[in-house]
Amino acid sequence: MSVSNASPEIFDHIPIIDLSALGSPVLKERQQLAKEIFTACTQVGFFYIKNHGIAEDLITSLHDMARQFFTLSQKQKMDYYIGRSRKFRGFMPLYSEKPTDTDLGAATEADPASPGAFSESFDIGYEVAADSLKSQHDALPPDTYDLYGDNQWPEEDVLPGFREIYLRYFAEALTLSRALIRIFALALDLPEDFFDPMVKNPGATSRMLHYPPQPVAGEVKVGLGEHTDYECFTILSQDRVPALQVLNARQEWILAPPIPGTLVVNISDCLSIWTNKRFKSTIHRVTNLTGQERYTIPFFFGVDYDTTVAVLPSCITEDSPACKKPFKAGEWVRHQLTTAYVGYEPEPQTQGN
Repeated sequence: MSVSNASPEIFDHIPIIDLSALGSPVLKERQQLAKEIFTACTQVGFFYIKNHGIAEDLITSLHDMARQFFTLSQKQKMDYYIGRSRKFRGFMPLYSEKPTDTDLGAATEADPASPGAFSESFDIGYEVAADSLKSQHDALPPDTYDLYGDNQWPEEDVLPGFREIYLRYFAEALTLSRALIRIFALALDLPEDFFDPMVKNPGATSRMLHYPPQPVAGEVKVGLGEHTDYECFTILSQDRVPALQVLNARQEWILAPPIPGTLVVNISDCLSIWTNKRFKSTIHRVTNLTGQERYTIPFFFGVDYDTTVAVLPSCITEDSPACKKPFKAGEWVRHQLTTAYVGYEPEPQTQGN
């Protein structure tokens, strides 16, 4: 995650948007949906989506799998430790993550005395097997930024069905994301297929997160500190425990509680930069004060890693010059991941990796 310089607007709630028109054959209906999304993206940077097309029973099954994974012993979970993967995939124990700065190459120095996030996670990345547009024989593109690769999956005798259920959800979220980014294009008065060539091998990742209850009464540990996300946008599945907070222009933390039948979408850094920060990559955090275990599953959707992200000419004016020079999406994501993970120790390079 990263700390954003984009200015938030004044808002006191997170809007709910019905995606029923997402697949409509009628252009005017899709354009109307794009207008609603444009308003949410420019004023809040967050919105709930309903009628999103991902089956509730699949979401429930995946949350069940998350709970099962995090109830494994620490020794078992460390068998999938992220430090064994050069691709930032696997298990991260408590206090293993910190926020990063948005300026590429200028990460904020971490306070050595400050602990990382009071949460643990299990991270996976894009696999051809989870892409409905690919066949099992399709190869990944050249891995210039060392971000494509194998996930660390729990064995079937440890968590039966874990990989199958997670990849089913990943596939559904990927399909939804490709449809959403077309609506974002309409919202920006771009051709609807503007982003299509950039999401053939998308920089898509997901993670399961576990936020434990506060360990000591009266002593608040932040589950995940103030940050923004790196890619184009995030689709978040929450359980029933409220903890997500979004910062508005009054510096007020607005709760984004779980709403049955919805997912939460938030704009991330790359799409915000593409729009010259018209779309808000809004600062948010997670603090679990409920006394209950909290589980969430974000899906982070980005463009192909070799894509050049450059501010759209239509978003540049004399009063609003480009907020950032062009950069490669993979360079950005790799930098942010490298600086975010406390104690990250990649495996040494070996022949054939």
